[in-house]
Amino acid sequence: MFSKKIPYALGADSDNASPSFDLWYQERHNDEISFGLHVKKTLHSVQSPFQRVDVFESTGFGRVLTLDGLMMCSDRDEFVYHEMISHVPLLVHRKPRRVLVIGGGDGGTLREVLRHDCVEEAVLCEIDSEVVDAARQYFPALAVGLNHPRAKIHIGDGVEFVKNSPKGEFDVVIVDSTDPIGPGVGLFSGEFYNQVKRILAPGGIVMAQCESPWENKFDLAKVYGNLKEAFTSVYSMVGTIPSYPYGYWSWGFASDVQHPFEKIDLERAKAIEKTTKYYNIDIHRGAFALPNFLRQKLAHVVENA
Repeated sequence: MFSKKIPYALGADSDNASPSFDLWYQERHNDEISFGLHVKKTLHSVQSPFQRVDVFESTGFGRVLTLDGLMMCSDRDEFVYHEMISHVPLLVHRKPRRVLVIGGGDGGTLREVLRHDCVEEAVLCEIDSEVVDAARQYFPALAVGLNHPRAKIHIGDGVEFVKNSPKGEFDVVIVDSTDPIGPGVGLFSGEFYNQVKRILAPGGIVMAQCESPWENKFDLAKVYGNLKEAFTSVYSMVGTIPSYPYGYWSWGFASDVQHPFEKIDLERAKAIEKTTKYYNIDIHRGAFALPNFLRQKLAHVVENA
């Protein structure tokens, strides 16, 4: 949940924007818990046809991008999410030539995907051009992905893009979506993942963000279960992202033939390690070790539970 008072506090015309009081961004997780950041300055605020897009400068986390008031990325810790969702599947696949990123309009996932020289083309399908424009203007370290010569940017609905893509078109599909509400809801369905499977080449992998293990708003077993409807093997991967709800996040790795860490391309991984802030080979393997409470939540759904 998100406190509706805070987005208005970011605007200059708000009753809460009194110069005598500090402004705070607050993402409300539930009636008992919220995450807050001190706001130094609002940089950008626009209502797109899909969602509200805000960028602000915070004291503790640098520049922050939020969609409908929900945290998407910050200067301080964006690398954790983008490195893990990208390098894990790409270093397991033998030679990923064509990669599709669904969502991810900030460009961070593209940036990491294109660190792999074997990737000939990375296609980004983002529904909201306002997100891409905001990233290019306010997040240059992310936008290098958007401006890369091997990147192809498509503005449109990810569900429709997948539905209309040829069979076997991509080696890896990365679902870098928002939460399963609003524009992102269709990107979590079993029907969608079956279409993703159709456009994967033999040996293909899908990697999808799957919410916080501590979150009770969504049925986590259902989120992973939808992946299981399409793929033989599904694994849960976890990592620490301070600015995300509860500071602890999960991703789903799914494939009919690939294991997430038994056959990592060690030569490429060692080269990638020189460029990363979070990812390394040990983290790659260890991220699939799940705590018992998460094993219990995902029992009979993911292979590593």
